[in-house]
Amino acid sequence: MLRDLIFSKKFCESHKKRKEYFTRERIFNFSGLMLFQMNIASKSLTVELTRFFKRISGNTQEKNGSKQSYSDARMKMSYQAYVELNDRFVSAYYADDDYQRWKGYRLIAIDGSRIQLPSTPAMIEEFGIAENKGKSIPMAMTSPAYDVLNHLVINTYLARYEASERALAEQHVERIKELTPKSKDILLLDRGYPSLYLCTKMLVNGYNFVIRCNAENFLNEVKEFAKSATTDQIIEIDVTKSTRKHSPELQALLRNHSLATIRLRIVKIVLSSGVTEYLLTSLLDQQQISDDDLKNIYHLRWNEETYFNFQKNVLEIENFSGKTPEAIRQDYYARVLSTNVNSLLIQEAQQEVDRETQQSEHRQYENYGINKTVATGILKDEVIEMLFAPREHWKQRYQSLVASIKRYIIPKIPGRSFARKEKIPNKSFLKRRKAI
Repeated sequence: MLRDLIFSKKFCESHKKRKEYFTRERIFNFSGLMLFQMNIASKSLTVELTRFFKRISGNTQEKNGSKQSYSDARMKMSYQAYVELNDRFVSAYYADDDYQRWKGYRLIAIDGSRIQLPSTPAMIEEFGIAENKGKSIPMAMTSPAYDVLNHLVINTYLARYEASERALAEQHVERIKELTPKSKDILLLDRGYPSLYLCTKMLVNGYNFVIRCNAENFLNEVKEFAKSATTDQIIEIDVTKSTRKHSPELQALLRNHSLATIRLRIVKIVLSSGVTEYLLTSLLDQQQISDDDLKNIYHLRWNEETYFNFQKNVLEIENFSGKTPEAIRQDYYARVLSTNVNSLLIQEAQQEVDRETQQSEHRQYENYGINKTVATGILKDEVIEMLFAPREHWKQRYQSLVASIKRYIIPKIPGRSFARKEKIPNKSFLKRRKAI
């Protein structure tokens, strides 16, 4: 499906900026440009361009692209091409109905992360600036909706640095339903997100949710629960109270859905450190879903934190190949799409590893997982070359890639934790090396 779109003339027409662009034969045509950007360039542009054209043509002397030809070509295309491709990819993936769920639910974590941008006036004007220890640094806010079981970015936003994480979450609530209307979802949100409006909006849009909240400065009902000896309680909230109607958005929501009260559940969770956390949820059935269940699925939200770390330290999401807002958006959304495509191959390899592990009588650990960093390094160039190949060769290439990455596994050890260590100022002592 992705290949058909990338090489489609209609798709090109809908995402080039002017109708006369990409009409003549150039070093960089529309499809070649997209595939190059999806290939997660991390080295110098000259090295990456030479490597790319060698793979697709087999001869660097026959056809090669310069940095200038690449820069000229990319300004003729809109980053929305990657947004549409990811939307199509996500819709097709979940349409098959063959994906991991928790008790029939898809688990989606929503969170925000800030990324550093090149320091140019255009970047500051478009995305904003952060002040840190007397320094001004151009930054942007990213907000992915991440399927923590299937390791896919369903939807994501790249916004201004000062953008509200809560407002972006509200946009996700509407967008996720548009992309995958048949899925039953539980949204997982951190303590920066609780608001009566957001909770109500999620409920009226058919979502369940689990939100970590603060007992002191959110709802009076939660504050009273925190003072009590109860550990798991259903609370009823009157959303029409005058103190809660100052929000125009909430008033509009109440009018449109004729709501006066909502019922939620609040649970006390005591962590291994002894700290008590509070989880607010719409999952009211205490028999079907215990407080331990809520603790476990909220803990899965950590997979999105792992994804943020992977973005910055493996994909090098802040290692941009251009210094314009359009170039930044192209690089960001192209890498999100590439990660999703790679995740599909990694999932296939993981399923084979799981089957083989269960059949082995000599395994040292109960479960093993694919080393995602190594897999990403192996898949660089190979996935793009597969997309260039004739359709009849896809299955063989796909199976070959799965066989390659499933050789690199690491043990999954439940309950594993690590003490926080001071960062080493001299990076030359670090053992981590680039995978791509």
